[in-house]
Amino acid sequence: MSITEANKKVLRQHMLEKRSRLTEEEVRLHSEQIARQLISNMMYTECQHICIYQAFRNEVSCDRIRELAFYDKKAVYVPVTDVGQKTMEFYRITEDTAWKPGAYGIMEPVICEDTPILQEHALILMPGLVFDRQKHRLGYGGGYYDRYLNLHRQHKTAALCYTFQILEENLPVEDHDIVPDYIVTEEYILT
Repeated sequence: MSITEANKKVLRQHMLEKRSRLTEEEVRLHSEQIARQLISNMMYTECQHICIYQAFRNEVSCDRIRELAFYDKKAVYVPVTDVGQKTMEFYRITEDTAWKPGAYGIMEPVICEDTPILQEHALILMPGLVFDRQKHRLGYGGGYYDRYLNLHRQHKTAALCYTFQILEENLPVEDHDIVPDYIVTEEYILT
């Protein structure tokens, strides 16, 4: 069975509501399990540059992954969006980076003109709302990751989500949609 284009809005709302019912403790525990899955995989151990995201609305947290990446001496980057241009760029952060509210209320680093922008091959971690078993991803509808990754295809990608966010039905796909290389859940990794 396939989900129609018309159902995407309803599906997004349903998954947002389902995810919002997670407790703070459930988010923390599942995020820790997902971090363990990720760091034990070659996609993480072999990368020197990693892009994380700042979680909001009960998304899988990258906090533990960020801590481990700093400990492992990896270069860590986060996205900064330009809502007017509908673009996104990844900027390097350190343990001392200052933060401010950015687009959509998501925390972004305070950047200056000498803050490094991602130019090397990296592992890019991405959020999402709904996925299928073919690794198709339904985000929030802004298309930021799709646009960025269509211009920068050299990167490895891994979507982080809870197991309940993966549906058996196929999601509708458009030509510009990026399929992540991996999906990492608290229970398994889809490759």
